[in-house]
Amino acid sequence: MTITQPCRKDSTWITIEERDLLECCGSIKFASEMASTSPFSSLQHALDVASDIWYNKINVHSWLIALNAHNNICEKSPSSHAFYTSAPSSAMDSSIEEIYALSVQYLHRHEFSYFTISSDWDANVILMDLKTSVKTKPSCELEWARRKQFIIIEQYISKFFQKKGYIRSTTESLEAQAAIKDFDLNKKPF
Repeated sequence: MTITQPCRKDSTWITIEERDLLECCGSIKFASEMASTSPFSSLQHALDVASDIWYNKINVHSWLIALNAHNNICEKSPSSHAFYTSAPSSAMDSSIEEIYALSVQYLHRHEFSYFTISSDWDANVILMDLKTSVKTKPSCELEWARRKQFIIIEQYISKFFQKKGYIRSTTESLEAQAAIKDFDLNKKPF
């Protein structure tokens, strides 16, 4: 009879504090759940736990808190986010005014702020996305926003692990990192 030893958490495991998680997600429930399951043996372990908590253990109220932690796009300064185009300034001003009006409509319709995960703040792309999103059913938009927020969480956790020196690059895919880590020249392909 073989008795398996429980997995012991040693000093190589990474601890993520609740305050660290609140930087990427405004949901206290999510942050406290993640912190209570910390430390993590690997990036993939942390991402799996985060996914389980985000999609299965917290409720709509916690998602809305996280989504409302984002600044509404209309509250942001256009010049600080490269709303620069080659269009004349009068055309740009009308686009920004339309973005502002649509973001207010979005907030009233969906009860959380419009946000984007892209670092490219192209006014035309945002305007097109807002025009579509304002008309979307609230339940569908909540699902889409919930997924966008989880992408932000994944990116934050990956950067956290990179900062701690446990992964090489956040631009390299998780699959590529796993393939490199598990690569064995002596391993047969079958």
